[in-house]
Amino acid sequence: MDDSPEPTAAPPAPSATAPATPGLATPGQGTIGQRLRAGRERAGLSVAAAAEKLHLDNKVIEALESDRFAELGASVYVRGHLRRYADFVGEPGVELVNTYTARSESRPPPPDLTQVPHPERRADPRRLVTPLVGLGCALVLAIAIWWVLAGSRSTNTLSAPAAANQPAPAVAAPVPAASQPIHVADAAPAATAAVGSPTQASTTPPAVEARRDAATDTSQAPTRVTRLTLELSGESWVEVYDSRGERLYYDVASAGSVQSIEGRPPLRVVLGNAAGVSVQVDGQSREIPSGAVNGEGARFVVNRSGSLSRAR
Repeated sequence: MDDSPEPTAAPPAPSATAPATPGLATPGQGTIGQRLRAGRERAGLSVAAAAEKLHLDNKVIEALESDRFAELGASVYVRGHLRRYADFVGEPGVELVNTYTARSESRPPPPDLTQVPHPERRADPRRLVTPLVGLGCALVLAIAIWWVLAGSRSTNTLSAPAAANQPAPAVAAPVPAASQPIHVADAAPAATAAVGSPTQASTTPPAVEARRDAATDTSQAPTRVTRLTLELSGESWVEVYDSRGERLYYDVASAGSVQSIEGRPPLRVVLGNAAGVSVQVDGQSREIPSGAVNGEGARFVVNRSGSLSRAR
């Protein structure tokens, strides 16, 4: 009988694919920024060329490829830029967005600065000097005014008895008028002329009144609002600004959705996927001008009349 020990099984070899840390792809692929840079280099594009095709600033491309997502603002803007740029360079946009979301959720929340204890501030007695001086000056001024008014009132009281002791002036007797009859018919035209007709009382010319009414109507006219409706058959990045430059829409619109935006015309519109978007203005279908299309995207303006023109 063989007493030699039974051979033990070798421990399993470690898995070649370790779980990826939040915010990183698999070790063979690198970080989000490295994958984006590799995709751009495979396409043979420079940073400036990619930024020009996507109508973005060079700093946005550099921030994405360097994983400096905090420079792009809120999380919704980061996801929009990340997905759009990943699809452009041939990387899976949904996967990279999910990786970024998992990393941002795993970060600890920023400290609440409102809970930091602050030293107790002591009141500075020197700050009360200026209000007290101003109050004293106002009180002195009020006493001086009262003194002057009281002196003038006493002077008028002393002069009143002296005037009362003086004899009243003699009143001359009225001279009787000649006894002549007064004709009512002669007095009526004079009274009518003194009063005047209603048309003579108004001195404002009719032209001035018409211009004044026109100005009043113009000031009370309501502000025109244009309704822009975008029907998306494919996913597209959408930006819409009104006549004052206020941002009305700035996000990635999903396929099959309908986006309705209202604002003061003219409206400036930027589309990342012009072929997958149908445009309606105030319920009327509009064609995107051919001159406004640049590659896959488009930039155009919705005029006050409802027509579309290429953005300058």
